[in-house]
Amino acid sequence: MTQPIELHSRVGNDGILSLRVPLGPAEAGSEVVVRIEPIESGSVQAPSDWQRFVDETYGSCAGLGLERPDQGTFEMREALE
Repeated sequence: MTQPIELHSRVGNDGILSLRVPLGPAEAGSEVVVRIEPIESGSVQAPSDWQRFVDETYGSCAGLGLERPDQGTFEMREALE
């Protein structure tokens, strides 16, 4: 991990901030520093539901060994006039 990672999250109604940061097996056992820095309300646009979904699920299948099989050859068709 050579680059800093910046996450934007929101403290829950229970007052607890939960973070899940998938770093990968190469970073296992590494020490990190987490700095809590409150931001002014409205200074950062809240992520959309879609962006939140992508952020929470990105990389979730990385360790499954999924591969795209050969797609075969494309059928040759007559040209349109």
